Amino acid sequence: MKRCHVLAYAKLNLSLRVLGKRTDGYHELDTYFLQVDLADELSFETSEHAGIELSCNWNSVPLDDSNLCARAFHLIAKAINREPGIRLHLEKRIPLGAGMGGGSSDAAVTLMVLNFLFDAGLSPEDLASLARKLGSDVPFFLYGGLCHGSGRGEVLTPLAHLPELYALIVTPDIALATAAVYQNLKIGLTSIWKNTIFADLNYDVVKFYRQHPMGQNDLEGWVLEQFPLLAQIKQKLIVQGAIGASMTGSGSAVFGLFETFAAAQSAQQVLQAEFATHIARPVKWGMKEINKALNPEVFVG
Repeated sequence: MKRCHVLAYAKLNLSLRVLGKRTDGYHELDTYFLQVDLADELSFETSEHAGIELSCNWNSVPLDDSNLCARAFHLIAKAINREPGIRLHLEKRIPLGAGMGGGSSDAAVTLMVLNFLFDAGLSPEDLASLARKLGSDVPFFLYGGLCHGSGRGEVLTPLAHLPELYALIVTPDIALATAAVYQNLKIGLTSIWKNTIFADLNYDVVKFYRQHPMGQNDLEGWVLEQFPLLAQIKQKLIVQGAIGASMTGSGSAVFGLFETFAAAQSAQQVLQAEFATHIARPVKWGMKEINKALNPEVFVG
């Protein structure tokens, strides 16, 4: 029997531009993913019984084959031509329906850990191919850190340096479905105007947000109209000293970026009276780091 405990970190979209709709029905994106140290904890234990047995601390998380971790297990089993047994407990901390990629991160970690526990021998390219089948955000978590994403978000360019910032993440009691947000998206601007300026600023996040304090997330338009509370949270973050604030992904989480922990903590003391809040820092936790750390019986993360 082998067992291990691995953290699965959340992400923020520092910028998310929608360049247009593709012929395959998906949208062409230009985005910057940043991994942050708010994490779920996944506990794996091999089993003599074939298949996957899922459990979770949150009742709202499905435990059938619709769960991305279960789907990741079945993809690994198909790739190795056998169905081994695994017990997986999800200790969820990343809010659901918040645009922080919790389910995608859990699925990516499941792919990497099962590749190790089952001695599958799948290459990074093999795992990336499986990740793309699970969802547009899943491949990012194989890299972690800071990445530029294009295509559906699955074409990734890792960037070397993590920004020295603190993110105050505010998660109101609103769960948004990504499909609904995209269905209500209105694309009216040219792709030339929509090019992000991160590259022009040498990926300097502070400079970017000083020029765009309200962020650049093209999915905000309809969401903020439907849920004006989110716009109010953005404004409160700016008033409390954030250099910039934005919704992440398709929402509903909103984050503000601060240059010091003290500034983030001061803002948190104001906002936590009304909302759940988390202070997070950038982290790099992808395939390279997990493979180095993985050992049975050892807590990883």
